[in-house]
Amino acid sequence: MGTITELTRFLFNDQPFEAVVRPSGVPVAQKAAEATPQNPGLHKTCINNRHRWYSLGLILVLILGEMGGTAVHAQTPPVSLTRGPYLQSLTPTNVLVIWETDVPGSSRVDYGPTADHQLFVENTEAVTHHALMLTGLNPNSVVHYQVATAGQPLGQDCTFHTAMVPPSSYFTFAVMGDTRSNPEAHRQVVEHLLALSPTFYLHTGDLVADGDSVSDWDTFFSVEQDLLCHVPLFSVLGNHEHDSPLYFEALHLPGNERWYSFDYGNVHLVALDLPTDDTYSPDAEQFRWLADDLSRTRQPWKIVFFHVPPYSSGSHGSNLSARAVLEPLFTQYGVAVVFSGHDHDYERSVANGITYVVTGGGGAPLYELATENSASVYFTTTIHAVLVNVAGPRLTVSARRPDGVIFDQFVLQQLTGFAYLPLILKMTPQSHNGG
Repeated sequence: MGTITELTRFLFNDQPFEAVVRPSGVPVAQKAAEATPQNPGLHKTCINNRHRWYSLGLILVLILGEMGGTAVHAQTPPVSLTRGPYLQSLTPTNVLVIWETDVPGSSRVDYGPTADHQLFVENTEAVTHHALMLTGLNPNSVVHYQVATAGQPLGQDCTFHTAMVPPSSYFTFAVMGDTRSNPEAHRQVVEHLLALSPTFYLHTGDLVADGDSVSDWDTFFSVEQDLLCHVPLFSVLGNHEHDSPLYFEALHLPGNERWYSFDYGNVHLVALDLPTDDTYSPDAEQFRWLADDLSRTRQPWKIVFFHVPPYSSGSHGSNLSARAVLEPLFTQYGVAVVFSGHDHDYERSVANGITYVVTGGGGAPLYELATENSASVYFTTTIHAVLVNVAGPRLTVSARRPDGVIFDQFVLQQLTGFAYLPLILKMTPQSHNGG
């Protein structure tokens, strides 16, 4: 058959050719000369394109064989992960997989019930911010996945758990807030949560110190990389996000991304946009939406989270405006627990049958007891996260330090309809001393 060079000269009428790389990264053979009336041989080659390209495939196979299979990869620039992958907008059948790369390229996610994956979704557009939705998943099931850009697998095989649907109602999720400013403290909390394997986690705002800083966002995603690979994140805006476009570019949340709701098992969770110590009007669009949303859900457990606390003994104190607007709705529609942040401490308050938890100890500088809060049941100053265990009609909430110590715990037991009984399981003696 002769050498590869002899074969190509035969196929292309003894004219030279050169290998080039298209934007897709796939090498093709291209004649060195342009097709012109003065070069009819080339024009004929273009007309007889079908069998010429078929023969060209044989050439590529021979080249790959002679070069140890490195010809194609040698032409493709290396791609590196700069963020992720991370998971958002989890439902029983869908999840959004997001990652960022240092150079543009196509996007692909291989996934399936095992590490063999078997299924994939892709987008050929060359981008650096990649976001692909996995659809048609089975509820309450484990999914393996791995991302790739420009044909290059990135990161490792990760797993996550799709959302449950009723009557399934046994699961655990985490809550954390104010992770800004101290990456080492933030990392300690993240590593503890990773060991606990929550199915998803809520962030009560102030993910970063400066929402307009790309480096702050890079730090956040670097610290949380191993957690977010497995655990979908649902967040709300804090005052330190500054309503920045970078927040909305990085995160892909349900609804309008400022306020939204979702179900997981027998729990209805609502995210609200209360990032600052402003005065809030009951006529605002999101509060009209909230009343409608809470009136429509039939889930027995209702949990709401946002940034500023209606009840707090920390430096910022209670936001009385938010309390006046929201508490009547929470009472009317049977909200059981409200999570917030903003004050960098842990506090549990109980008012009008609702448990309010401030969880602002994800890494930001800690605050001491500073203001009066007559509804307070427990206050302490420590870095921490909160773990919520749902077991049908029983809700167990545990406040945990990174060393695994549970320093506060309470249980809510569903009775009939929307009524529940609060039970205090554990409370250390230093309930109000900042210990």
